[in-house]
Amino acid sequence: MKEAKERQYPVFGLDAYSPEQVVERVMKVGVKKVRLPYSKTFALGLLGGCYISLGALYQVVVMANPDISSTAGAVISPLFYAMGYTIGFISGAEIFTSNNLTVMSYASGLVKLYEIVRNWLIVLAGNFLGSIVIVTMFFYSGSAGMFDGLLAENMLLVTSAKMDYTILQMFLLGVLGNLLIVAGVWLSMAGRTVTDKYLALFLPLSAVPAMGFQHATGNMFHFFLSFLLLNDYSYVELPTEITLLQASLSLVVVAFGNIFGGGVLIGLSYYFIFVRGKI
Repeated sequence: MKEAKERQYPVFGLDAYSPEQVVERVMKVGVKKVRLPYSKTFALGLLGGCYISLGALYQVVVMANPDISSTAGAVISPLFYAMGYTIGFISGAEIFTSNNLTVMSYASGLVKLYEIVRNWLIVLAGNFLGSIVIVTMFFYSGSAGMFDGLLAENMLLVTSAKMDYTILQMFLLGVLGNLLIVAGVWLSMAGRTVTDKYLALFLPLSAVPAMGFQHATGNMFHFFLSFLLLNDYSYVELPTEITLLQASLSLVVVAFGNIFGGGVLIGLSYYFIFVRGKI
């Protein structure tokens, strides 16, 4: 009789999921992600690129606002950067950096290596196009010249600084960037409500730009917009020249750093801690 009542009136827990439960959820979600139809994966990736770009744009607008001191802008602008990733993750969009966690599903034998690589490439292509869509609309709306050109100048300086690193430095910045992003995603997977997930994501995501770390999807926005701005703002003195070759190199190297930071340091670490030997 008691069992029948429990089946009729299920009890929903309010506590966060335990680390063991998060592992199970991450592996199941990983399988679902890599086996989505290609068209849906690409469409969700496109949305992810749009959301990430809007968050990065929000940060740049706050940073360039002349009514906010440079010190205050440097402190508070990263907090707005988290908006795009938070919308993307909670709304179910696909983002390359968080999808690096599918490494755990591969290590568990639930999916094949080619499946996760294919997923990453499709999502990356979607993120790429999504960034182009937002950049194009923003640029041709005339808003890129706001604050008497301060926004454009700030954007070019930020982009130039992202390229002013050696290959090893770019890789390590990518590792650190996705270590934080995927840590935030992992924490949010322990939450049961939208509020839980938002609070879990907020600080790790805002810490990425605050500490100068990088992730491939966010960099796409900066690079695309900067290329459109270069002709009109060629007078800006940049520490490093913004070129297509340097931008491409940065995207590739940072992407590999993201894979190592999110897929290996977090995904495989938790696999060996909680899964290996139990399956």
